[in-house]
Amino acid sequence: MEARRYLRCLGQPSLLAPNGEPVRFRTKKHLALLIHIAVDPKPHQRDRLAELLWPRVSRTEARHSLATALSILRPRVGPGAIESSRDQVRLLPERIELDLQRLEAGDVLGSEVTGPLEVAGFLDGFDIPDSLEFTHWKDRQQARFLPMIKDALVILIDRCRRTGDSRQIERLADRMLALDELSEEAIRAKMEARAFAGDRLTALELFEAWRLKLAEELHA
Repeated sequence: MEARRYLRCLGQPSLLAPNGEPVRFRTKKHLALLIHIAVDPKPHQRDRLAELLWPRVSRTEARHSLATALSILRPRVGPGAIESSRDQVRLLPERIELDLQRLEAGDVLGSEVTGPLEVAGFLDGFDIPDSLEFTHWKDRQQARFLPMIKDALVILIDRCRRTGDSRQIERLADRMLALDELSEEAIRAKMEARAFAGDRLTALELFEAWRLKLAEELHA
């Protein structure tokens, strides 16, 4: 079997070829289409996909744009990876590996071969401005994966504690705070990182700001 591509959906999304090189796309919508059918590898109605990503044009134009996108995706994901008929489109799930699969399996720390999982919000910073429905779908997936993302970040922070990597602790804490600005685990990690760096004043200021935010938003 042909070596699989790797699709990153945590953070800024990207498709990597089997040799690790990034695969380029003509437009963000082509990558968005791939993500959508990869995250939900069931048969999708063509009309539904066309409406999802090209909602502001006629049905005929949207279907044409979808057909063009599929023709561009096929050589990028490998021969036979996309099954399609006149009415439906499906990505064979075994043909592309997703970082979300590692996340769901709890494979966060990885191995000498795979390395730690890059963890961030689902499609963080990736939007299709003229497709409100895609935004809603993205938000639903983010809510679905958020508990697993938080757990994975905690695991990575604990690993950095053991190795004494305070800079990486702070970077991971910032990612968690971007997802949940009231996260106790994240603010504790960020304070630890500042203290390890000898900046105890900033650590105390971080705590005070967090305490005030808790009082204001949760009355806690």
